[in-house]
Amino acid sequence: MLKKAFIGLLWVSAVTLLSAEADLRSIFSDHGVNGSIVILDLDSNQWTFNDWEDANKGTIPASTFKICNSLIALEEKAVTTDEIIPWDGKEKTFKGNPVKSWNADANLESAFKNSTIWYFVELSRRIKRSTYARYLKACDYGNRDLREKGKDFWNYGNMAITPWNQVEFLAKLYRDELPFSKENMALVKSLMRMNDGDAYRLSGKSGWGIKDGLDIGWLIGFLETDAGIYVYATRITADSAKVPSDFGKLRSTITLEAFRRLGIIQ
Repeated sequence: MLKKAFIGLLWVSAVTLLSAEADLRSIFSDHGVNGSIVILDLDSNQWTFNDWEDANKGTIPASTFKICNSLIALEEKAVTTDEIIPWDGKEKTFKGNPVKSWNADANLESAFKNSTIWYFVELSRRIKRSTYARYLKACDYGNRDLREKGKDFWNYGNMAITPWNQVEFLAKLYRDELPFSKENMALVKSLMRMNDGDAYRLSGKSGWGIKDGLDIGWLIGFLETDAGIYVYATRITADSAKVPSDFGKLRSTITLEAFRRLGIIQ
């Protein structure tokens, strides 16, 4: 039985229940990382989290920004789903290791699934920074700090978003409440499809960035079951000098374990 520490009730047009789950905190420490998870039940409007302070601390969005970036690029017609952007022939690596899927031509679907950084950097060359600023404000996305001069501003610079804000953004996406066409929102949601369990469907986008001596890992998205629809954002961090070897896998491991502890999936 879960030990629930209810920290308060917030009334905003409809009842919103904030619930701090003490039993979720150990998931992160058990795996040798810090971090937080925020889950919103779209039917009951209940927010569940493990660490209020961490859930409201901003960090770089890393590749989770590809959700917003794809929506903006499609809406601005900076790219089409049919366009194949050629690889420049220069080997792409992550932490010194070649990434095979990045060293090839890409379209929107393959670049989203493979988190192909150079592809989205190319899209950012096609979109004015002022256009990004307009959409980020309309979406209430992150701190909207776009002062980074490089095109890859979601991985570098001072742009930041909290796990809580990620869930707010994704809830609007799921409900088709963002300032994009329903066609483009449906397309991006289809790109987010990951895998199905025995009794659930998982959609999401991962991210992994490095800033200020920390490795920052994300997994954000939706989990759908027959009983309900849940929006989630998981962020894990570790000292860059002591990153667990399974850091990448931990993003989904911790997310699914949290849903199991809450009794949402088996």
